Amino acid sequence: MARNLIKVIGIIPARGGSKSIPHKNIALVAGKPLIYYTIAAAKKSKLLDAFIVSTDDPKIAAVAKKYGADVPFLRPAEISQDRSKDIEFMRHALAWVKKHRGWEPEILVNLRPTSPLRTAEDIDEVIRVAIKDNYSIVKTVSSPAPHNPFKMWRLSDGNKMKPLLPTRHYKKMGTDVPRQILPPVYWQNGLVDAIRVANIKTGKIFAGPIGGVITDPEKSIDLDEPKDLKALAKALTGRS
Repeated sequence: MARNLIKVIGIIPARGGSKSIPHKNIALVAGKPLIYYTIAAAKKSKLLDAFIVSTDDPKIAAVAKKYGADVPFLRPAEISQDRSKDIEFMRHALAWVKKHRGWEPEILVNLRPTSPLRTAEDIDEVIRVAIKDNYSIVKTVSSPAPHNPFKMWRLSDGNKMKPLLPTRHYKKMGTDVPRQILPPVYWQNGLVDAIRVANIKTGKIFAGPIGGVITDPEKSIDLDEPKDLKALAKALTGRS
């Protein structure tokens, strides 16, 4: 791999406005703030040239710095709202790095703090695949998906239903098809995304070939409620 020819930056997005779990990104999990686990994995990565934390919250910034993360700015409030798009913090971070650090990566790796079970090896595998096969974006996925889209329906005109994705079995069996004969599907789990900076600039992140890296589904835990933090703490304790 042309390690020195492709520059790669990791971004850990950690805004402070979580409503389901207040200050979720620094909530204590197994004795450490949630963001610590993503910082630790990024520090161990062999293929990240650098990584930074993008946050709008001074408390999160202070915690991240305590654990050795680079937090060179506070993200503007206008791109740190509930409905703000990922591409906004990506473009902001890239522009800041180019202006203040004088370099521009070719690949940006999105490392969400809400996926603390990822490892440095997961990060590096996604980067390897992106570089080796020249993908525009590489996402981690897992299987089985929690719900199979070939068994889903759309509602229209009141209660009229149509299959979301009819298969060749539909006319005979409808959607009551054994999963063994359905096409395999994978769930994007959010552990690691590697995106070409060229795609971020154009705003067409999914333009071009897309690659996938299959990861252990046990690494994917949704953090929507405080009780989810207990399940995560159990998983982290069991891994250590």
